[in-house]
Amino acid sequence: MIKKKLSEKNVENYLLENPDFFINNSRLLKKLSFPSEKSLNEQAKVISYKDWIIQSLKRKQKNIIDNAKYNFFTQKKVLECSLKILKIEELKKFLDFVCDECPRIFDLEIINIVSCDQNFTKKFDLIFKDEKTIRQVFDCNKYLILDAVDEKLNLFSNYDSKIYSNAIFSFDKNILNSPMLLVYGSIDNHFLSNKAFDLIFYLSKVIEKKIIDLV
Repeated sequence: MIKKKLSEKNVENYLLENPDFFINNSRLLKKLSFPSEKSLNEQAKVISYKDWIIQSLKRKQKNIIDNAKYNFFTQKKVLECSLKILKIEELKKFLDFVCDECPRIFDLEIINIVSCDQNFTKKFDLIFKDEKTIRQVFDCNKYLILDAVDEKLNLFSNYDSKIYSNAIFSFDKNILNSPMLLVYGSIDNHFLSNKAFDLIFYLSKVIEKKIIDLV
């Protein structure tokens, strides 16, 4: 019987269909060569599996360091912002600070409050949306969502900038006896990596507590 020669495509398809192959046959890894990141564009060069692992670890370490730096500077901004919020004693000044100053502090396009109370939103230049729209993302457990913008909700329709990613925090529904959201908007993928989730949640809680005190 003539054996059919395996093509690279056959091998590729087999590995894709059996993603656990090297987990179950790890001994084979010692006999294989792996390309460096640079050699992916220079097909002539290959390196050992050990070197490939080292390079992968270096990339992961860089990501960890970059995330740590980002969180450190964000933590500092959140602390400074929280101290300023605690000193404000008037509702209008507080909401102006949140909507006008905070976006600049955190390099964001938008930080605002979404409510279905038309008088409240008009008086303080906030975002008005009907209750049905708000309840699509509202969570009574004060939930924080970091995700790409849902175009169907149309939360940022009043802004000229195209908002790509957002963070959405659900306020205590007893503040105005109706669901209310705190929204952060960015024109890039700022909120898709889940960076500084705890810090954003903390800042949202500080803002929520101040609203409860002032409303």
